Amino acid sequence: MNIEILNEAEIDIANGIEFYESQKDGLGRYFYNSIFSDINSL
Repeated sequence: MNIEILNEAEIDIANGIEFYESQKDGLGRYFYNSIFSDINSL
């Protein structure tokens, strides 16, 4: 199965990374890894 991540979703993910990283160092990376872990499990 191929999953396409739309440009709008990429922007949302980038915004989420920035937000979480501003809360605590490394939290943005954790958010990113969690998102793609979930996508890979599909």
